[in-house]
Amino acid sequence: MTQKFVKTFLGSKETAKAIAQRTQRSVPAYKSFLQKNNLTGEPQFEDLPYLDKNSYILAYPFSELLADDSEEAFEIFRSSGSSGNPFYWLGMKSVSQSYPAVMKTFLESTFAIHQKKTLAIVGLSLSSWMGGEHLSWVLKNVALNTPYPFVVFSPGKQLEEIVQMISHMDSFVEQIIVFIVPSAIAHFHLQAKQLNQSLPWQKIKYVVTGEPFPESLRTSLQNNAEVEEATPFMFSIYGSCDTGSLGVESLATVTLRKLLYRHPNLANSLGMKTPVPHFFHFIDRNAFIETVDGNLCITRWQGIPLVRYILFDQVALYSWKELKQAVLSSQLLNLQDESLVNILANTNDEYPDLIAVTGRSDKCLIIQGTNFTEYMLDAAVKSPELGRYLTGMYHAQISHKEDKHFLQFDLETHQDVNVDETTNISIYYHLVQILGQVQPEFLEDWKSVYSHWDNDPQNRILQLNFISYPGISHLMEKNIKYRSITN
Repeated sequence: MTQKFVKTFLGSKETAKAIAQRTQRSVPAYKSFLQKNNLTGEPQFEDLPYLDKNSYILAYPFSELLADDSEEAFEIFRSSGSSGNPFYWLGMKSVSQSYPAVMKTFLESTFAIHQKKTLAIVGLSLSSWMGGEHLSWVLKNVALNTPYPFVVFSPGKQLEEIVQMISHMDSFVEQIIVFIVPSAIAHFHLQAKQLNQSLPWQKIKYVVTGEPFPESLRTSLQNNAEVEEATPFMFSIYGSCDTGSLGVESLATVTLRKLLYRHPNLANSLGMKTPVPHFFHFIDRNAFIETVDGNLCITRWQGIPLVRYILFDQVALYSWKELKQAVLSSQLLNLQDESLVNILANTNDEYPDLIAVTGRSDKCLIIQGTNFTEYMLDAAVKSPELGRYLTGMYHAQISHKEDKHFLQFDLETHQDVNVDETTNISIYYHLVQILGQVQPEFLEDWKSVYSHWDNDPQNRILQLNFISYPGISHLMEKNIKYRSITN
């Protein structure tokens, strides 16, 4: 039975139809794609085929994918995505001009930057990835046009610089907002400890992007910083290089997620499977989104127009007002939930509706904003250099210890292999180097961040568990298909 708060689309269908018609008329690649699918004339929007990166973006020449107004582009981003193939996306003046105003509104309403002297630190990758470079540009535009104290520091993933800047600016600001990927937060804390720097944790807030995280991470960080539940602390932004930002968390959606995290039975009663999804308010007025077999599907006019384009993010779409009411009326809540219930009950019913994101639907692992496909992981585990130790059979997943994220491998060894510490570290460095070859972003992160903790087995970014043959191989006998990514 479908819950009444579940929606099949968000945004204007009329806008989506207009985008589809304009794309059919003016984009050569899309014309060819429709002909390939035996569609001529101007078919109804509901009859249009779905696109994805492989079937459309990577299947046609770049020049044939461009919008008829692509000359108004002012920036270019590189994306490897879960396909493992690089691609370049255009940022358009007409859309991007509004981003600083949207960010300013978000930061004022969430962190009251217009009332508190604020330092914003961009601790995200500043190369060609949209998440960091574009965000730095947006924040500096906000700072340039605010009448109050708001300053931006963009060191990228240089955690030592972040720690030093926070120590330097502590006495000059009332709050510090760190923009970072969730899995880097633990490394940031470790870096501060390693440098013997005592940081003003109650002043530090977070805006995160690039990957999902368990609600236990936010709860742990908030408790350690002794920040009350009603105080804005850590919020996530949802989007992709393909589309730009699509949604943001609010205190209301964070509260909703905390309640469902506390009460898995409540989440199940609402038709949600664990882990509890992130709930983002849908904020992109230029986009129309649908769900297709649980995947996010978007129609959006941009430098490379997208019509019914599947992102392979596992999502559901919800009415904010209806879902809020369903949670508040549940008999599964108790007195211990009173503070969270009060926060949720006092939020505006007219907030934008929700994109609930569980994770990648194509089994891509994401850590520190870097994607690893099974193809990439296969290249490392099944490399000739490791053949004398490993059979090539493995399982991989993102694991969590306290506040830290790791890429965990269960690796099957040959029966006669005894993995001592010397062998363990040798395999570790081989995996690091080969993963760095197939995914250069990871190698950059390892050199600048992860390698600092290589001497501590508990904090190595790759956590290795060795299983003797046929501990993993025998599973192939029971399954039609073998998948190495297990979460």
